[in-house]
Amino acid sequence: MKDWVTNKLAKWCIELRAEDLPDDVLTKAEGVILDAIACAIPGCHTQGAKRVHAVAKSTFGSGDAVIWFESTRVQATAAAFANSASVSMLDLDDGHRSALGHPGAAIIPTALAATGPDAKGIELLKNIVAGYEVCIRIGMSENRKSYHTGNWTGLGVTATAGLYAGITEQQLANALATASYHGPRVADLTLSSDMGANVKESIPWSVVTGFIAKDLAAQGFTGCRDAMDITERYDPKKALAGLDDGYFPSQAGKYSHAIMRTYFKRYACCRWIHSSIEALLEIMRGQNLKHDDIKSIRVETFKQAANLNNLADPTTPESGQYSIPYSMAIVAVLGEDTLSPPTSECLHHPEIVKFATKIEVIHNQSMDSAFPVKSPARIFVTTANGTFEAFVEVLWGDLDRPLSREDLVGKFKTLARCRMSDDDVMSIISAVQSLRNGSVKPLLDALAVATCIPAE
Repeated sequence: MKDWVTNKLAKWCIELRAEDLPDDVLTKAEGVILDAIACAIPGCHTQGAKRVHAVAKSTFGSGDAVIWFESTRVQATAAAFANSASVSMLDLDDGHRSALGHPGAAIIPTALAATGPDAKGIELLKNIVAGYEVCIRIGMSENRKSYHTGNWTGLGVTATAGLYAGITEQQLANALATASYHGPRVADLTLSSDMGANVKESIPWSVVTGFIAKDLAAQGFTGCRDAMDITERYDPKKALAGLDDGYFPSQAGKYSHAIMRTYFKRYACCRWIHSSIEALLEIMRGQNLKHDDIKSIRVETFKQAANLNNLADPTTPESGQYSIPYSMAIVAVLGEDTLSPPTSECLHHPEIVKFATKIEVIHNQSMDSAFPVKSPARIFVTTANGTFEAFVEVLWGDLDRPLSREDLVGKFKTLARCRMSDDDVMSIISAVQSLRNGSVKPLLDALAVATCIPAE
């Protein structure tokens, strides 16, 4: 068999054994499951997610898989499609700096839709680790960075779903090749002047293409297995770096698996904005400032953040997720918790818009070299009593500011507040925490019976 990327990744996935995974990797896999479900609690009520749910139900039909927090049972592809939209729509989901995107919103819904109730929890964790490994390696090997997660998450979906389907190594290689051709191929998300539509980074649709690629391969369908060796799009050396030697390379050193470099998010907006928000809060708390004490703010940040839409008065919730001034204004006017996530009252809120217009965003070229390892921002807040400065580059949830299990449980409970009963919350958390020593049935049952209502 040739040393094509598809072949090498397929072989690695098939040979991966749950009993060989270290405890810290299993703990990380449990953490990304908990985080994805937490993000879906408010996310399932967004208009974008509701639209995906409707199409998933009408297009794919009934089955045994669960649309979370509903009694509806649908085909596995439909469930993963719908739940992926719930996880990703608010931009609260996990991310990975090497791949520059959000693996969890695709891989976790896939794993929970593809598994059966009799499956072992440890196998669920193992198949999630495999999906993260594949899609992150492909994402980081893109020669032209797209900042468009759907370009590569479908390949991780194919790996995770393929392992559950029991397809052969050769079939999985063909499935990965097919997913590479069928999946989204956006050149650069930041080039859009209409940034803020429901489509976002195409993560839910990448889930569909990943499932279909697996199904096609199971029927003998073949793909061009050198797809990820074509250097016009990918760097195969980056995709396979360290794979045969048992490590994942990152800017911070070597890790056993790609999933270990996953970060978590506190705010429902683009990760590139978080440094500006944290810097603003540092100054407001340190100087005991209220929002109306502030006359102006200057934000200096790296190119990609400066190129976001940065609208003071966005027209949609999704558009607001890509605006530094708007996100900072929400925190300043209504408080930090309001950005986890914002409600509809934030759109066109007079005080938020007024504050956002005080904020100037500047591209500081000296910060560009820090990205993507860090997301730096320096802000200058001018008041009647002077100008105050703060600089932030390492964020809450980064590996250099690691979270404990209690932190992730705290995020879950925050997002579930006023939306889900305490009993349902604890059933889900307990089921996730018992996965490595039990079956997936308690978690699937908890997700099926839990009810979730809008907070507003």
